[in-house]
Amino acid sequence: MRVALVTGVCPPGECGVGDYTACLDKTLRAGGVESHVIASDDWNVSGVLRVRRSLCEQNFDIVHIEYPTVGFGHKLGPQVLSLLRGCVVTIHEASQRHFLRKLALFPFSFRPEHIIFTSRFERQFATTWVPWVSRISSVIPVPSNIRAFAQERQRALNEILYFGLITPGKGLEQVLELSRLIKSYGLPLTVRIIGRAPGKHVDYLERLRSSGGEDLPVTWDLDLSEDQVAERLASSSIAYLPYPDGASERRATLKAALANGVAVITTRGLQTPRNLEGLVAFCTAPAEALAAALFLLDHPNERARLVRNGDRYVGQCTWERIAELHLGIYRNLLSLCRGRDTLRVEGVQ
Repeated sequence: MRVALVTGVCPPGECGVGDYTACLDKTLRAGGVESHVIASDDWNVSGVLRVRRSLCEQNFDIVHIEYPTVGFGHKLGPQVLSLLRGCVVTIHEASQRHFLRKLALFPFSFRPEHIIFTSRFERQFATTWVPWVSRISSVIPVPSNIRAFAQERQRALNEILYFGLITPGKGLEQVLELSRLIKSYGLPLTVRIIGRAPGKHVDYLERLRSSGGEDLPVTWDLDLSEDQVAERLASSSIAYLPYPDGASERRATLKAALANGVAVITTRGLQTPRNLEGLVAFCTAPAEALAAALFLLDHPNERARLVRNGDRYVGQCTWERIAELHLGIYRNLLSLCRGRDTLRVEGVQ
């Protein structure tokens, strides 16, 4: 089976969907699939025609668009490609997008071979807008892009960790407020921020770093490799991940922390599924998160309970399992295609 995973150009670590695509490609190839990431930086009309021509020349069995990515930007080239030929489309985000960006998702609903959503909430949201896609869509959850660190590590009990892309709207202001509370109470704790700032958000990173001066108890671990990130996670006990819209099934950073045995303090939102109850601590504000962190640091049995529950949760969402779910869709589509070709050969229209 030859599979094309189509994205915009995405530097590693600067686009969650781009990193997801790279992990899916790697896992598919490990399972014997001839998978290729087709990453173009030209999504105007002529660029789309070139991508389409290249896909036809390479005779892929499945063309799968991963949307959105940093490399697609605001261009509608991926939508045009999905209209020019049958494609599988994964829509990683629909409900949180600006109204005009939501409208830009409509062309994907016209003639897809299959649409994949990353959570039940996202699929339900989309099918209220375009109910006709319910019969050709399914949910495949997002695993962690960071695998569990292979070796057991001594876990720090004097820090609270944040992990994720450093961009606006990720809750980093709440993380820095937590560090201010630690300083004001004179607590022997530090906050460790692990992340990477995409090029267009470097100024935002610098504003964050300068907002507290040199006195806040914050350690910045920037631009680490995947192995280094996994090692840092495996060396931590507590993480604070204050997602502005709440923890959800599509949060790969949450799953990375859980996969590496970290007890997570996070926020609840409309997308937060019930199955996260009992495996994370929910808090609404930094002061509440600090109290929860101190409780977990002082109560190792409760911390261990959250870690055990988190491990069971992420164990149901491995990359091998996700690749197999994709293969099930691909095989079904190829079977349907062969059936249609047989009918045409036999003269049945």
